[in-house]
Amino acid sequence: MPETVVHFQIRMPPPVHERLASMAIEEKKSLNAVVVGILAKALEEHEAAVAGARKS
Repeated sequence: MPETVVHFQIRMPPPVHERLASMAIEEKKSLNAVVVGILAKALEEHEAAVAGARKS
């Protein structure tokens, strides 16, 4: 079964867009792939921090 794709628009300051676009070019990825990767990593880090806080 194909993965469901959710469309999400985001507003960002031009300097942030420029940095992300530069990353995409350097990594030979789409801007979307770079943003999704950053968000996924941030979620993993957040979930790990929350789990760690619960253990304390």
